[in-house]
Amino acid sequence: MAVLRYGRPGPLLARLLGILILFGVLGAPGSVRAQISEAQAKVAFLLNFARYVEWPERAFPSREAPLVFCVVGRDSLGTAIQSLETRQVQGRPVRLRRGVTTEDARGCHVVFVADSEERRLVPTLRALAGQPVLTVGDVEGFIDAGGAIGIVAGDDRLQFEINRAALEQAQLKAGSQLLKLARNLADARSR
Repeated sequence: MAVLRYGRPGPLLARLLGILILFGVLGAPGSVRAQISEAQAKVAFLLNFARYVEWPERAFPSREAPLVFCVVGRDSLGTAIQSLETRQVQGRPVRLRRGVTTEDARGCHVVFVADSEERRLVPTLRALAGQPVLTVGDVEGFIDAGGAIGIVAGDDRLQFEINRAALEQAQLKAGSQLLKLARNLADARSR
């Protein structure tokens, strides 16, 4: 289990912590947390995961190509995810595709697998294996099934777990700050 160390955080870690506290996922005061929905918190996670993960150059057709976020399954993020389209990540504009099938997800950089896909989780993750795609989900046992980052509820807040083997298989590199904030770091292999 990763432990969040106290002391003087680096500037990148401090920024990430501030963003997560702002969105109520690390135990912000109740008044702030009450204003942020679970969907908004998950979208904040998605955005920050993309900021602290590095893709291989071959994942993009050009330097100006957008970073594509896709949602596979019934979209539980509602209107909160639409806010991504006004953002930039790593100097790239963000594009959003919703209602994507597993077959269409290969053109995506970040794939959120909704909990409605629990029955099809393993085939979905297998179809994306080896592709430079960051898989994120809120399905129970997501990282054990081969997903890269699982969003989990615990201690009255959202947390996340990282499967380092899945990141490696996708040729993605997570920043050390992101790894330090994970509730659990696993080396689970895809099934």
